[in-house]
Amino acid sequence: DETRYFFMYKCFHCSITLTLHAGRLNVDIIRAKQLLQTDMCQGSDPFVKVQLVTGLKLMKTKKTSCMRGTIDPCYNESFNFRVPQEELCEVSLVFTVYGHNVKSSNDFVGRIVIGQFSTGPQETAHWRRLLGSQRTPVEQWHSLRSRAECDRVSPASLEVT
Repeated sequence: DETRYFFMYKCFHCSITLTLHAGRLNVDIIRAKQLLQTDMCQGSDPFVKVQLVTGLKLMKTKKTSCMRGTIDPCYNESFNFRVPQEELCEVSLVFTVYGHNVKSSNDFVGRIVIGQFSTGPQETAHWRRLLGSQRTPVEQWHSLRSRAECDRVSPASLEVT
């Protein structure tokens, strides 16, 4: 139902596949739409940082490539995270979109958290659907949130940079 989300501001599309017997979460970063333009001269240069948090400990960080000069990037990049079955109930995936900035630190665009410390009902629903469908990709669009909002509702957001 892509058209429903097309006009939403700062949207992010991802797919997650759970393979319990292999102890693996596969995360596909598909694309984003209507991101903030972080560079006034050349458009935005967005990338996505995906961070695995178990309990309140940052375990692993992975990053997409930077898409130059667009606010509607298509990534189609996959990442695997090893997650033992007994730790699955404590897992959160933190997705943060940044605009690449060569002159200073990267510009924060938006964030969501999916998992134990989800940032809202959309993210909670995505996680619940994932837990009920092993080895089947579960795709969903999400509206990116501010850092302050994520930090307020998700302890996992506080554990990442």
